[in-house]
Amino acid sequence: MVAYQERVNRIRKLMSESNIDALMLMSEANMRYVSGYSGIALERMISLIISRHDDTVVMIMPKMEEKRAEEVCKLKDIDFLTYTDIEDPINLLEKVLINRRTTVLGVEGTTCFRYILPLLKRFPRIKLFIIDDMLFSLRAIKDEYEIDILKQAAEINNAIMKSAIQSLKPGISEKSFAANIRELAFERGVEDNPFVLIQSGENSALPHQKPTTRIIQDGDIVILDIGIRFNGYFSDITRTVVCGTPSDEHLRVFDIVLKAQQNALRTIKSGMMICEIDDAARKVIELAGYGGYFLHRTGHGIGLEIHEPPYISSQNKRLLRDGMAFTIEPGIYLPDKFGIRIEDNVILIRGQLINLTELPKSIHPEDYLTYS
Repeated sequence: MVAYQERVNRIRKLMSESNIDALMLMSEANMRYVSGYSGIALERMISLIISRHDDTVVMIMPKMEEKRAEEVCKLKDIDFLTYTDIEDPINLLEKVLINRRTTVLGVEGTTCFRYILPLLKRFPRIKLFIIDDMLFSLRAIKDEYEIDILKQAAEINNAIMKSAIQSLKPGISEKSFAANIRELAFERGVEDNPFVLIQSGENSALPHQKPTTRIIQDGDIVILDIGIRFNGYFSDITRTVVCGTPSDEHLRVFDIVLKAQQNALRTIKSGMMICEIDDAARKVIELAGYGGYFLHRTGHGIGLEIHEPPYISSQNKRLLRDGMAFTIEPGIYLPDKFGIRIEDNVILIRGQLINLTELPKSIHPEDYLTYS
């Protein structure tokens, strides 16, 4: 069971340490973390407010969302304040902040100026405090419930990836292949629209290239990057295979990327600086002469968002802690030729690294046919 009230209590403690009077959440991930509620805001404001001067959490939302919010919200001490399309939600927000003696307001870095600017006009002396680091310090450490959901999400995604690779054949476009994978994902009960990147041939040299109408051909490198959400939590994995027979260069670069990932995974231990993980992967690629073609960090956190802290980068001096879940995904991208990336999801639990991505790491699609 998720201890939502305990999460609120920990947030209030951090608010007190930073002299924050009230904290305003608008992102889906943070509201879900605190309350269990996940809504579709679009242009309408949905906000969750925590005060250190009042035990009751307040949620401001469109009237149409109230019934569902009451059903899914897991907090006991919560008031729902609603508005219609002809009412201004800023009026409700103003009332809440005044009643809670707010002089310092904690906001997310992504909070829309559409809401911040009217607030500043009404509260010209209010001080804003960016709370992203505070919240991520909590969210980065997964509890037992979150770890269990992450394991389930990974199991589903492993099966999707296996089925996708088994079905790979020349003659299909990247877009059509991606659409087929999304259907596989929906059949397995994922939330939302899955994140699917299919990059073939020279497109695979572009790490974030969206699927195109390019037809996958015999002998093409194909990168499959699949992100799915299950019960609010993400799995994000990547495999690279050749549709047909790989070239010597394909095999050589794949081996370098695989060794880089293996070296990073071997390095991981509780208490190390996160940048050391990036260094472990990067030095393998640099020593092989491909350092200039490793275009991104080695990984990122996973949880309620597909990309979240901790970021496995050369600049991250923070310490790795038990409960952190993240990806390890080194890659090499050769312009106008091809790219290769291998991505696993891992969690550090009581000092032991658990790899959730139980799939082969092979450039040959046939190796996935017999895997179970």
